[in-house]
Amino acid sequence: MKQATNYNLAIPNDSYRQLKRIADEEGTSLAELLRKATKLFLYLRSIKQDSNARFLVERGDVIQEIILDLM
Repeated sequence: MKQATNYNLAIPNDSYRQLKRIADEEGTSLAELLRKATKLFLYLRSIKQDSNARFLVERGDVIQEIILDLM
């Protein structure tokens, strides 16, 4: 897989600490966490663009439709 150009991201300190804590809890690197988050964002955006698609979250026996307002 060809890698894209690397970019430096400015992340607010509070957000950075939260992301770093999550990465540590998941036993992964912050870079890998951001790669996964980017993939998820792209997938959710594709749902938003498809007028026939809906994003549903099931928690226990409750199903909730999530309205995607990504941009």
